[in-house]
Amino acid sequence: MGIVQKQTIRGTAWSYLGALLGFVNIILLSPKIFTTGEIGVVQLLLSFATMLAQFSSLGFTNVINRLFPYFRDGRGKHHGFLGLSLVITLAGFIAALVFIRFYSPHFEQANMERSPLIAEYSFYLPALLLITLLFNLLDNYNKVLYDAVLGTFLREFLFRVFNLALICLFWAGVIDFNGYVFGYVVSQGIPLIIIFIRLLMRGEISLKLEPGFITPQLKREIIILSLFGILTGISTVTLTTLDKLFINTYLGEVEVGIYSIASFFAVLITLPGRSVSKISIPFLAEAWKKDDLETIDDLYVRSSISQYAVGLLIFIGLMVNIGNIFRLLPEAYSGSAAVIIFISFGNLVSGSAGVNGVVLSTSSLYRYQTWLMFILIALFVVTSMIFIPLYGITGAALAAMISNITYSMLGVVLTGRRFGLWPYRTVHLKMTLVALAAMAAGYIMPQISLIPDILLRSLLVTLIFVAGVWFWKLSDDLNGVADTLMEWFRKRF
Repeated sequence: MGIVQKQTIRGTAWSYLGALLGFVNIILLSPKIFTTGEIGVVQLLLSFATMLAQFSSLGFTNVINRLFPYFRDGRGKHHGFLGLSLVITLAGFIAALVFIRFYSPHFEQANMERSPLIAEYSFYLPALLLITLLFNLLDNYNKVLYDAVLGTFLREFLFRVFNLALICLFWAGVIDFNGYVFGYVVSQGIPLIIIFIRLLMRGEISLKLEPGFITPQLKREIIILSLFGILTGISTVTLTTLDKLFINTYLGEVEVGIYSIASFFAVLITLPGRSVSKISIPFLAEAWKKDDLETIDDLYVRSSISQYAVGLLIFIGLMVNIGNIFRLLPEAYSGSAAVIIFISFGNLVSGSAGVNGVVLSTSSLYRYQTWLMFILIALFVVTSMIFIPLYGITGAALAAMISNITYSMLGVVLTGRRFGLWPYRTVHLKMTLVALAAMAAGYIMPQISLIPDILLRSLLVTLIFVAGVWFWKLSDDLNGVADTLMEWFRKRF
């Protein structure tokens, strides 16, 4: 568990540093430099590439997560696993190219009036898709080799450094918007090159196939996992991309840009969960292989408590600063407060489930995730069709929240009923009480000038919440980190 905790802390640190850069890029600079339509077109390109990648990966991420322990050999060859992964990924990419080729004219015509920029820049989609596919492949491969931090650093932090440079170049007039979009796509490829070189230096790149190692039973398991992986992967797309696609369909790319800026804040709640989920995958897969329910339960509960604690702190920080957020943003964004609240709450509840999704995907119940995904898609589509025409982007956020919470809680119930594994303890209730007290103090504080208000209000809420969690000893992991930091300061100062 030491490796899990260490890499989770490092991955989360890079995620929040990246989020800080993202705040500068997306919140402080982009609304003042780009039009809402220009912001929307970049978000839509990335959303389309992400969605297509879920299909064109042919579900092989599911195979990597669940079956790699059976291929691991310790010599860096892993019985041709990487070569097999690459062949399947490229086959999926070719299939996606065929789809893009036939669908592209219809796509451009449908968006010519409502979203003219996305039609103009859609030719970048194949390159962005290939980069996304290959990076996801190598990042997942590196993750099951017990390194979940590098991919987080590259995607969450380094890419945003390059994006900041591009924004500054556009702002200074060195490049136009065409140059910015081109640079954005190229910048997506730099992390891919770096992670490939890193794996090559570690001796983990071997494209030689070893078909003789794959028994008929293993081949059958790979095919089944891939088929279910294609369907299960759609759930991620549903929560991260389809909201923007529905908004574009009903409202246009300008509203996509506003929604993307507002939902950025809610994403902060998910960052610790992303880190712990990435590193926990190989450990949980090995634990299921050994039928070690004690290890699985320990990691499951710890992840739930830690993610809920951090998520609560960020959620109450957003709530007490909601007025300050819109003092920072231009007037066009003033009607999107409910987007932040709804999506943040959905992410908070989902995060409280800890690594439930990983527990399911690496267990014998991975097929049930597919049926949960069908429920998720149906619920999201229905609620979006109802709420977006009625409430605009607020309706999209409401649909995302309802779908997110329903999907997460159904997964918790399924895991609990089948394996007796439940993430929740009385400490969750105690944390909620501490958070409510801290939030009340944040609301009571009188408003002052913008920057001091953000700093002091956030500091007040943080001190009350952290003190409550520490003195009440609500999280062994977080208390351990706090004790380690205090010991480090004591020895040096």
